[in-house]
Amino acid sequence: MDTSSSPSMRAVEVYLRYAAGRPELRDILMPELLPHDACAAACRRPGRINVLFVAESPPWAAGRREVARPGDCLSPDYPYFWNDRYDTRHRRARAPLSGGLAENIFLLLGLDGGSRRENLDLFVGENFFLVDTVKCVFRKNRKAAIPSDLIRTSAREVLAPEIADLAPEYVVALGNTALAGLREVEPYASALCGVGKITETPPESLFEEHRLLCVPYPGGRNRRYLDRIESGFAAVRDLG
Repeated sequence: MDTSSSPSMRAVEVYLRYAAGRPELRDILMPELLPHDACAAACRRPGRINVLFVAESPPWAAGRREVARPGDCLSPDYPYFWNDRYDTRHRRARAPLSGGLAENIFLLLGLDGGSRRENLDLFVGENFFLVDTVKCVFRKNRKAAIPSDLIRTSAREVLAPEIADLAPEYVVALGNTALAGLREVEPYASALCGVGKITETPPESLFEEHRLLCVPYPGGRNRRYLDRIESGFAAVRDLG
């Protein structure tokens, strides 16, 4: 089978081309390391996607180790959303925003499986899916902020065709990077004209007319926005 035109290969080509022009990001940007593919997320894709969550980028570490190759993405210590081998015995969110991204999302959605794998089954069973704005690993331990031109490039050349292919009924931006990415993707870019920071209350028409929801990143650092986050996820639950 010719894989030269597959979505994952096209994404790698985009990131390799970007990295070639940014030598200062050597060993920070990992163009060929796409955890979404390493964890076979596409195999879990539901036939119809009711809600597509758009996150920032995959984690850069498994426990204390930086991930460097696809096999690392299947480590029980690698907390990437789609890694169904992640050991959750001591990592389940006991209170809102007290766990990792996946555990917080599961709790906010009311999914109560006994393991990461069970919760992923429940997640896709609700016709939910999740993708990243930047699909390759970016080592934020070495450079805290993802460059805006990388977000823009990834959104236009990787995320936009991906969303078109997935054809979700609703899209939920999780955090500022996802919001910045969707500002580069139509029809969401037009819908977001005049919308400020993701922590601000957006107009109701954004969800009702454009089927787009912007939610602060559901992590511990955003506990002060818990009401906004919970109301956003409540709106998602009500769609069912």
